[in-house]
Order: sequence, then structure tokens, then C-alpha cells
Amino acid sequence: MWLYRLLLALASPLIARRIWRYHKRYDNYRVTEALGHWGSVTADLWLHCASVGEVLAAKPLVTQWLAANPDKSLLITTVTPTGEEQVQKWFAGKVQHRYLPLDHGMCVRRALKHLTCPQLAIIETELWPNLLTVAKAKGLFIQIINARLSERSAERYGKFGFFSHKLMALPDRFLVHAAADAERFKQLGARQVSVVGNIKFDVIAPDDPQGAVWRSALAPEDEFVWIAASTHPGEDEQFLAAHKALKKQVPKAKLILVPRHPERFDAVFSLCQQSGLVTAKRSHEDLASWSGADILLGDSMGEMMRYFAVSDVAFVAGSMIERGGHNPIEPAVLAKPVLVGPHTFNFADITESLVADQGAARVQSVSELEDELLVLQDSQKRTEMGQRALANAQANQGALQRVLQSLDIS
Repeated sequence: MWLYRLLLALASPLIARRIWRYHKRYDNYRVTEALGHWGSVTADLWLHCASVGEVLAAKPLVTQWLAANPDKSLLITTVTPTGEEQVQKWFAGKVQHRYLPLDHGMCVRRALKHLTCPQLAIIETELWPNLLTVAKAKGLFIQIINARLSERSAERYGKFGFFSHKLMALPDRFLVHAAADAERFKQLGARQVSVVGNIKFDVIAPDDPQGAVWRSALAPEDEFVWIAASTHPGEDEQFLAAHKALKKQVPKAKLILVPRHPERFDAVFSLCQQSGLVTAKRSHEDLASWSGADILLGDSMGEMMRYFAVSDVAFVAGSMIERGGHNPIEPAVLAKPVLVGPHTFNFADITESLVADQGAARVQSVSELEDELLVLQDSQKRTEMGQRALANAQANQGALQRVLQSLDIS
């Protein structure tokens, strides 16, 4: 732990800068809670979701847990204010919320000092050493749910075996996606590991009338619409190039471009303008302007399912660069044809399964992306590919009920 404490001390200026940025940008960010000033908190379950993605993944889990436990209380923590916004949007008045304390021993001990709760469940593999150590000492039963560990991440942990074995031994149970994940966790020192699948497969396609309104506004003549979802630096230029090339053959084609992180919204908008393509912003909410745009910039949080629903084809980004790709389950559940780039190691098993079942296609370059988009102008091919994606997702459902059972430790 001494190495971790040293790294934490070295990173303190960066952490302080992040807190200050959150404080200045978001009215809902409570710095005092991040420093451990929680006050007295009593809950039957503490669920930690780092940010928007984890809150979205946990939404069906929280909904069903609350329905099954009407007399019990739930505490949800997030790191980011955008995550807190989604918690309040979906569960205001039904759950308690706190910001996760910084992983300094003093902050964590201060936060948990007046906490009364029997168990902590952490969505995905967010392992904070001081948090786990203090929670364990306080007697909480700790579970890491929807856990995954890529081969690359396992190799990184393995380089610090003396540290990772102590860290992995702290949680009482890991509930993991697949057998490969289980084996990696065990090799790194995890004690109890169960393969339950991925709860993201159990996401329910929402009944969302606003989606039809969006589609009509963006493509009033039913023009072809594709989305590049959760993009990173180095990718936006590629998607803009692909869209410009596509429009030479499909002049009315539309692109929904959604950056992964909100701090990039303005920069990506500038890139869109520099490309010469007419760009509308979701944040302006002037739907009348969308029909005349070549691109809709998705500068909003928590609306990805609607963006996917409006689209004919979904490109899951983070995969055209060595970021490792993002989760392709959401468009698959919506029966959308899925496209990915060459780098999908973060979700290798899920992506390879989709590709093998022909619900997804992999491209290696901008020109290959353009070719696939041209092929998918055929509505019958889109429908067939989308149905194969949906069938793959449905075949992997069921993890949610297994996780709910694991949370009943009474």
C-alpha cells in the first residue's frame, strides 16, 4: 500500500484540479462530501456507480431492487456530478445520494464513520484501495458486480503482484461477465468469483415517444442516419471524413456524433464546423433546425439510448484508436446493426460474439467504414443484421436476476 499512498500523494494536485473543475462547472457538485463530510447515513445497501455509464448500467438493477424491497433504503454514490444528475433524474426521492470520498484514508474514514450499512456493491471494476480497506474493517460485505478484466488490464495488475493480490483479496465476492474474466481475477488473488454474465444485456428498450419526434425532426424524409457513439480524440476527424465521403453518394445522409466526455463538446463542435458540414447541437433543443443539418452533435448526457433508437446504424467508438472500444450491447438490444473499429479489447468477448453472429461488422479504416455504410443503405440488410444483433443480446440475458439474488445477504 505504500506505493499506492506515494502515487496518491503525487497525484494530489491533479485530484484537486478535478474537484475545482467540478465545483466551478456543476452546481450539484458537493465538495464537502468528496472530502468525506457525509454526516449520518443509514442504508440497507450501498451501491457505487462511478459515472453516467455505470448509473445507466445499474438502472434496471436499482429499479427492480427498489420494487422488491419497498421497506429498505438504498444509498448510491457517484464520483462525477453527471452521474449524480442521472441518479436524481431517475430515482429522486427514492434513494439517498452521496459523492464518493476521495480515496485518501482520512476522507474515507470520515465518510464511513457514521455510516450504518451491511453491504457495499460496486458496479464494474472500480477498486479503490482505501475505500475497500476501511469498508472491510467496518464489517461491510463487499461485492464487485458486473466485473470484467481485460487481458491487457490483467497484465498491468500482474506487474504489481504484491499489491494487486492484497487488493483483490479485499472484496468478499466478484460477480463477473465470463469465465475468462473469472480466471484473470483468480490469478490476481480474488477469493470468491462467480460467473453471472453482464447485466447490461438486461437493459430494456424504453418506450420513448420522444424518439419518434427526434427522428422526424432530424430525418423528415426518412433519410439515412448513422451514429458515432462515445467518441474520443483522434476519432472525430475520422468519422467526419467518412461522413463527407458518404454524402457524395448519399447526399441527405445524417450523422449523430456523440463525444464520450462532456468537456469535449465544444471542441468537437468546432471540428464539425471546420469540416464545412452544417451542424446542429442537441443542447439548443431547436428541433426545427435539425432537418437542415448534416450532423447532430449529441452534447447531452444520459440520452444515448435515444440517440441509438433514432439511428439506422450504430458505430460504437473508442475502437478506431487504441482506447479499446465501448460496450455494443445497447444498440444490439435496440436491433441496430453495429459497426466497430479494430480496437475492441475492452469488450473483446461481447464484440467478437456479435461479429461471429453477424450482428456486428468490424472496419479497419475510414474507407472500410464508408463501404459498410454504403452496404447498409439497403434497409433489408440493416433489418437482418439488426435482428441478428438483438438475438445475440437476448441469448445473453439473465445476469440481472442472478445479481439481485446475490444482493440478498440477509
